[in-house]
Amino acid sequence: MVVVSKPAIEQFSSYLKNNKPTTLFTQIPLVDLSKPDSKHQIIKACEEFGFFKVINHGVPMESISVLESEATKFFSLPLCEKQKTGQTQPYGYGHKRIGTQGDVGWVEYLLLTTNQDPSLHSFQTLRVALNNYMKSVKKMACEILEMMADGLKIQPRNVLSKLLMDEESDSVFRVNHYPPCPNVQPLSGNGNGNGDVIGFGEHTDPQIISVLRSNNTSGLQISLREGSWISVPPDQTSFFINVGDSLQVMTNGRFKSVKHRVVTNSVKSRLSMIYFGGPPLSEKIAPLPSLMRGDQQSLYKEFTWFEYKKSAYNSRLTDNRLIHFEKIAAS
Repeated sequence: MVVVSKPAIEQFSSYLKNNKPTTLFTQIPLVDLSKPDSKHQIIKACEEFGFFKVINHGVPMESISVLESEATKFFSLPLCEKQKTGQTQPYGYGHKRIGTQGDVGWVEYLLLTTNQDPSLHSFQTLRVALNNYMKSVKKMACEILEMMADGLKIQPRNVLSKLLMDEESDSVFRVNHYPPCPNVQPLSGNGNGNGDVIGFGEHTDPQIISVLRSNNTSGLQISLREGSWISVPPDQTSFFINVGDSLQVMTNGRFKSVKHRVVTNSVKSRLSMIYFGGPPLSEKIAPLPSLMRGDQQSLYKEFTWFEYKKSAYNSRLTDNRLIHFEKIAAS
């Protein structure tokens, strides 16, 4: 459990104090992965929201429930036990601190790399559950990226998914636990218990694609293009997909990475599991030539994933990380 003093809670709270109340959003794009023509829905959702929900995803419900159960057991352990993951920084167990630039949240987490077996020797059943789950979610992420390629009419259709399949892929997996926050005052009218304490501050994901699944506790919010925040109804049997900054660049801004955040709940804990699909560190990130039309110019300078990752992790959560890589239009 995360134990935080009252001044620290006030620090988390100040982030949202001046924001307008969010509304529950029930029109999130829904994509059925069992239907081949869903590629058109994926393209539309990526253009309009940078975010969508998938059903018939092929991830076994057993692997989902087993990982949730094992993760719940892990986070219920004493702090000294959770710190015995054997991972080198920045991987392993962490709490409150998010990144290295002073961001904090009402959260504890387990962060792992996916290109090697997580060496959680003291947590064998958790390790097995993580491996089974990550294998299935990675497969789904690649399927979605290939459907995107089909929808964009680009060849080969694995132009995006091969970056995740590469043995040098710099993908990561994160399990976030947001304990109940007793200081949260429920918002009137919606009854979901969300208040003004931040669990994970607003940000975009730097990778190509993010695949998120949570338990049935609310808290996830996304920002619409005009800047308003909407609450995403939880659905523990489905997955939510985020467009990442790298995919925004590769589509030359046609897809937009979605800004999102998590707020706490006064009664129930929230557990989320996120696969961040990233390319190899040496991969050059630039708009795909097959998507450029006529004399269309690139909006971004070419950079490697290593360069962007370094820049992103040296910035604050709320920073516009891509601004340093945008081309300045000639006047």
